[in-house]
Amino acid sequence: MMKKLFFLLLFACPLMLFAVDSVSKQVPEVSKNTNIHEYFTHTERGLVNKIWSLVKRKKFDTLKREMTQDFRVIYLNGAIQNRTYALYSLISAQIIDYTIQDLLLTRTKDCIFAMYVLNVRTAISPMVTTPMAEMSTFQKVDGKWKWKADANLNQYYFGGS
Repeated sequence: MMKKLFFLLLFACPLMLFAVDSVSKQVPEVSKNTNIHEYFTHTERGLVNKIWSLVKRKKFDTLKREMTQDFRVIYLNGAIQNRTYALYSLISAQIIDYTIQDLLLTRTKDCIFAMYVLNVRTAISPMVTTPMAEMSTFQKVDGKWKWKADANLNQYYFGGS
């Protein structure tokens, strides 16, 4: 019995090592220093930055064209609003600067889900940077990516009530 086990391990171990080695050559190595953005195209990464850049530069007519007709936003208090109200809220926020961190992207054929922390400074409080956990979705409409929805995830990301 021991001989059988010994020979099984003797032949199985190199075979397993060969299989693991051949699979590892097909999958790119991901280390702690690997930037998650490397696995997505410039367009996918740039969608989130594009919308907040338009807000910062107060290009709301352009931003409106980048949104779907049925755009929805879900606010921290649970309110769900349409595109018109969302644009009004973005204008009212008076964002003067922003940074994006912890961007995670998931893509299907015609949809991109982006989760990230948006750090904003507003004209109302220019010395304070406010972090907001967000999830934005983009949908491909007539071959072009459009902003479909946005949700505030502070309660889930940062905790609290």
